[in-house]
Amino acid sequence: MSKFSLFISLIFILSLCSCERSATNTDDETVSWPEITEFDNIAFQADGLVRVKDLEAARKMLEDLIKTGRAVTSTSIPSNAAKPEEIGLILNDLENLVSELGAENLDDSTLEDLILGLHPVIAKLIEAAGMPHIHANEGENGGFLFPVFGIDGKQNATVEIKLHDDAGDLEIWLKKGGYDGEALLLPTATILTLDFPALDRNVTLAVRDHERNEDESGNSTVVEAKTNYFVFPGETGADATWLMGAEFAAKVELSFTNATTGSFVLRPHIHREKGE
Repeated sequence: MSKFSLFISLIFILSLCSCERSATNTDDETVSWPEITEFDNIAFQADGLVRVKDLEAARKMLEDLIKTGRAVTSTSIPSNAAKPEEIGLILNDLENLVSELGAENLDDSTLEDLILGLHPVIAKLIEAAGMPHIHANEGENGGFLFPVFGIDGKQNATVEIKLHDDAGDLEIWLKKGGYDGEALLLPTATILTLDFPALDRNVTLAVRDHERNEDESGNSTVVEAKTNYFVFPGETGADATWLMGAEFAAKVELSFTNATTGSFVLRPHIHREKGE
């Protein structure tokens, strides 16, 4: 064999090894699909607005919905997606929904149906891609994060609120500053009020007890008679059944001492496989 032939053979063998290593690395990598993640977050917000019948606000999101929806194309599918062929089939349904959202003079009923139809299709795409279905404002406890504002109108804290659709119970964690802040510890006697204006109802969240105030994992949250963890209904015996259901959605506002979240849409915690 000539030196040239030997060199070509060596290059071929090395290229095969390189391809094998690349394939292995791809399999080990976490699937990332920024386009579907961004669209999912916007569609979830619009879905919530439709469920609380705030169609005016939902219509204001149409431009962003259509723009981010059109960015989810076959060329944007991750190279290491779990089921690319299945994704291709589901994408047709998504493209049709996005196209219909761009139609002129959408009546309210059609708008509702189209927006409510987005999230189930997106969920199927995320599952087929092999990605975890996590929203942008999900906290470390599986609840949703919202800013808390002081009397000066500036954000000074963050609340993570978790509604369990199976029992209607609520859990709240408070943090200083932004999403990554430390626990905001308040006296265990503190009462938080969650108002539901459209339903003409409210609930109060408090500690389970003043000694340990355990979270659902059994961990104590009390530090020197202070805590950042509050629940409803706790041991009060208050009715929570009206908060039950995976499709529950309502506009709410949380307030305590001199702080408030302003209005936001309360949605249930998303239950995942294996109890996550």
